[in-house]
Amino acid sequence: MLALATALRDAGHEVLLGATPTFASEAAALGVPFAPVGVDFQRMLAEHRAQLDHDNPLAAIRLMNRVMPEVIRAEWHSLLPLLPGQQLVVAGGAALSARSAVESVRLPFRYVAYTPQLLPSAWHPPFMIPLTRTPRWFNRLGWWGMGAVYDRLLLPVLNELRRGQGLPALTDVIRQAFPSEPGMVLLAADPELAPAPPDLSVHQVGAFHLADPRPLPAEAERFLAEGEPPVYIGFGSMPDAAPERTSLLLAEAARRAGCRALLSSGWAGLGEGSLGSHVQVVGPLSHGALFPRLAGIVHHGGAGTTAASTRAGVPQLVVPHMLDQFMNARYVHTAGIGLSLSRNRLGVERLASALLRLREDPALRARAAHVGERVRARNSLAAAVALLEQAAREGLTPRPSPSLPT
Repeated sequence: MLALATALRDAGHEVLLGATPTFASEAAALGVPFAPVGVDFQRMLAEHRAQLDHDNPLAAIRLMNRVMPEVIRAEWHSLLPLLPGQQLVVAGGAALSARSAVESVRLPFRYVAYTPQLLPSAWHPPFMIPLTRTPRWFNRLGWWGMGAVYDRLLLPVLNELRRGQGLPALTDVIRQAFPSEPGMVLLAADPELAPAPPDLSVHQVGAFHLADPRPLPAEAERFLAEGEPPVYIGFGSMPDAAPERTSLLLAEAARRAGCRALLSSGWAGLGEGSLGSHVQVVGPLSHGALFPRLAGIVHHGGAGTTAASTRAGVPQLVVPHMLDQFMNARYVHTAGIGLSLSRNRLGVERLASALLRLREDPALRARAAHVGERVRARNSLAAAVALLEQAAREGLTPRPSPSLPT
């Protein structure tokens, strides 16, 4: 969404980016006006780190279910004051109350999905289910079951907030939070990696890429210049109950594979301990500037990191932790541009073997380079800006949706 905000700004529009407070400094560094919306997810994940068991992906879902009502209330009360005076509102990801808030002020609304799996479809299971090769009957049942669970969990708080604005009650949370009406959704995922299923009516514009002008940190540049291209290992916002142990595991696997490694500390604070001279620990940096210079990329399968790795044309290893990351790992494998390894099987030998393949498999490297070239030829942000300008001109408000068909 930061990439989209800068593209809209460069096209001459005034923008305001609302997101979890964690990203205020990122927006400020690029000169994008920012408003904190909702809870601080980084702090929340840190507070519940011990409860997030990577051997059981459902642990994260249990935590989310418990905090979701609080998240929705915080999102609603911080978002609503920002809306008067705007011409268009664009929500992305899991902004669960955004559409209802926009409906209350009757503004045009569009939704950005970073992966097809955010949208109800018979061609994939719900993003809460850590399965990827399921039949269509199972997927339909899964979306129905997920809807039933979240209707019971979230309808009371959403409808309470809607009543306060004179809006009719909802009966379907999932299709309101993750809409699929024709013309409303921009799918910011590359079709070479994650094509839209045939039962969805979306504008698949391609993944957004942030043109980040900031240079890489000096320690990263120095490490890059000291030898062969390293691999990057980073799990982004994913928490870790034992970050020092994980850091030692990652460093030892890189050593056995004969790799130099840039280890991203991420929200988990990886990088503690004596890791060896073949490892350089780094903080936040531009994926666009770094990734094309690497021998391989190991990441958690977040939609943004997966898209950046694909665009770079470098083989990737996806280690999914939760939610849509499992499907993103499947997309990478199916596209022939990388490998996957489950988080609970992340051992030294398996990781070392995968790192060797990233560096030495010529077919894998050639396919990743080819797909990356195709992705770089697409101007997804220009396509998105044109669609959003059209939406603002048409002035279409989101239709009330007390009940949407399944």
